[in-house]
Amino acid sequence: MCSRIAASILRAAVPQTPEGKRMANSLIVSSEEGYEDRAVALVSNLVYDNDEGRGIGELGAIRQVLFEHRWKSALFDTKRWVRDLEDAYHEAWRRWVSGKGGDIYLEEVQKIKK
Repeated sequence: MCSRIAASILRAAVPQTPEGKRMANSLIVSSEEGYEDRAVALVSNLVYDNDEGRGIGELGAIRQVLFEHRWKSALFDTKRWVRDLEDAYHEAWRRWVSGKGGDIYLEEVQKIKK
Protein backbone atom coordinates (compact mmCIF):
# COMPACT_ATOMS: atom_id res chain seq x y z
CA MET A 1 0.00 0.00 0.00
CA CYS A 2 2.73 2.49 0.94
CA SER A 3 4.59 1.81 -2.29
CA ARG A 4 1.44 2.63 -4.31
CA ILE A 5 1.03 5.89 -2.40
CA ALA A 6 4.68 6.74 -2.95
CA ALA A 7 4.31 5.99 -6.66
CA SER A 8 1.27 8.28 -6.87
CA ILE A 9 3.11 11.08 -5.08
CA LEU A 10 6.11 10.64 -7.35
CA ARG A 11 3.97 10.71 -10.50
CA ALA A 12 2.32 13.92 -9.28
CA ALA A 13 5.68 15.55 -8.47
CA VAL A 14 7.40 15.07 -11.83
CA PRO A 15 6.56 17.14 -14.91
CA GLN A 16 3.72 15.63 -16.93
CA THR A 17 5.95 15.18 -19.95
CA PRO A 18 7.38 12.03 -21.54
CA GLU A 19 10.69 12.80 -19.77
CA GLY A 20 8.96 13.20 -16.41
CA LYS A 21 6.99 9.99 -16.87
CA ARG A 22 10.16 8.09 -17.80
CA MET A 23 11.83 9.51 -14.69
CA ALA A 24 8.97 8.39 -12.46
CA ASN A 25 8.88 4.94 -14.03
CA SER A 26 12.62 4.55 -13.50
CA LEU A 27 12.19 5.23 -9.78
CA ILE A 28 9.19 2.96 -9.19
CA VAL A 29 10.07 -0.67 -8.56
CA SER A 30 8.12 -3.72 -7.41
CA SER A 31 9.77 -4.66 -4.12
CA GLU A 32 11.56 -3.31 -1.07
CA GLU A 33 14.77 -4.89 -2.32
CA GLY A 34 14.24 -3.15 -5.65
CA TYR A 35 13.93 0.23 -3.90
CA GLU A 36 17.08 -0.46 -1.93
CA ASP A 37 18.98 -1.49 -5.07
CA ARG A 38 17.71 1.57 -6.94
CA ALA A 39 18.73 3.90 -4.11
CA VAL A 40 22.21 2.37 -3.91
CA ALA A 41 22.62 2.68 -7.69
CA LEU A 42 21.56 6.35 -7.64
CA VAL A 43 23.93 7.25 -4.80
CA SER A 44 26.81 5.21 -6.21
CA ASN A 45 26.73 7.24 -9.42
CA LEU A 46 26.49 10.63 -7.69
CA VAL A 47 29.55 12.88 -7.78
CA TYR A 48 29.62 16.32 -6.20
CA ASP A 49 31.04 19.30 -8.06
CA ASN A 50 33.42 20.91 -5.57
CA ASP A 51 32.97 24.40 -7.05
CA GLU A 52 29.22 24.68 -6.54
CA GLY A 53 28.42 21.63 -4.43
CA ARG A 54 25.93 20.28 -6.98
CA GLY A 55 25.41 16.59 -7.45
CA ILE A 56 26.29 15.30 -10.90
CA GLY A 57 24.71 12.10 -12.11
CA GLU A 58 21.21 10.68 -12.43
CA LEU A 59 20.24 11.58 -8.85
CA GLY A 60 21.44 15.14 -9.36
CA ALA A 61 19.43 15.39 -12.57
CA ILE A 62 16.32 14.06 -10.80
CA ARG A 63 16.75 16.57 -7.98
CA GLN A 64 17.17 19.39 -10.49
CA VAL A 65 14.00 18.46 -12.40
CA LEU A 66 11.98 18.17 -9.18
CA PHE A 67 13.33 21.51 -7.94
CA GLU A 68 12.62 23.34 -11.19
CA HIS A 69 9.11 21.96 -11.64
CA ARG A 70 7.88 21.86 -8.05
CA TRP A 71 5.56 24.86 -8.35
CA LYS A 72 4.08 23.62 -11.62
CA SER A 73 3.26 20.13 -10.36
CA ALA A 74 -0.14 19.00 -9.13
CA LEU A 75 1.52 17.93 -5.89
CA PHE A 76 2.27 21.55 -4.94
CA ASP A 77 -0.92 23.10 -6.35
CA THR A 78 -2.23 24.19 -2.96
CA LYS A 79 -4.99 26.40 -4.35
CA ARG A 80 -6.46 23.48 -6.31
CA TRP A 81 -6.10 21.15 -3.35
CA VAL A 82 -7.88 23.57 -1.00
CA ARG A 83 -10.62 24.24 -3.58
CA ASP A 84 -11.19 20.48 -4.04
CA LEU A 85 -11.28 19.94 -0.28
CA GLU A 86 -13.78 22.76 0.19
CA ASP A 87 -15.91 21.31 -2.62
CA ALA A 88 -15.83 17.94 -0.87
CA TYR A 89 -16.95 19.58 2.40
CA HIS A 90 -19.84 21.26 0.59
CA GLU A 91 -20.84 17.97 -1.00
CA ALA A 92 -20.64 16.17 2.35
CA TRP A 93 -22.89 18.82 3.89
CA ARG A 94 -25.32 18.63 0.96
CA ARG A 95 -25.53 14.85 1.31
CA TRP A 96 -26.00 15.04 5.07
CA VAL A 97 -28.81 17.59 4.74
CA SER A 98 -30.54 15.49 2.06
CA GLY A 99 -30.19 12.31 4.15
CA LYS A 100 -27.71 10.64 1.80
CA GLY A 101 -24.54 9.00 2.99
CA GLY A 102 -21.58 7.32 1.43
CA ASP A 103 -18.08 8.10 0.40
CA ILE A 104 -17.21 11.26 -1.49
CA TYR A 105 -14.76 11.12 -4.34
CA LEU A 106 -13.33 14.27 -5.89
CA GLU A 107 -14.28 13.07 -9.38
CA GLU A 108 -17.94 13.01 -8.29
CA VAL A 109 -17.71 16.48 -6.73
CA GLN A 110 -16.17 17.89 -9.91
CA LYS A 111 -18.96 16.38 -12.05
CA ILE A 112 -21.63 17.86 -9.77
CA LYS A 113 -20.05 21.34 -10.08
CA LYS A 114 -20.26 21.26 -13.91
